Amino acid sequence: MDIQEKLFARLKEYKDSLKNASLTLETSFDELGFDSLDKLEMLMEIESEYDITFPEDLSIATMGELVAKIKELKA
Repeated sequence: MDIQEKLFARLKEYKDSLKNASLTLETSFDELGFDSLDKLEMLMEIESEYDITFPEDLSIATMGELVAKIKELKA
């Protein structure tokens, strides 16, 4: 399972309302109904799972931006 697939699966586990959602790299956190706390909690879980640390000034809006940042930090 690649990063994108794992991320989408985790998002669907995190929010029950996303179970049947069609997620793409262009999908934004706003479209998914994530508030700032949801986003922060999700990012903390991702940091733990991938053993990475996001910069404090991280600014991401879409799933594609998040996948790209995870790949960058894992490199």
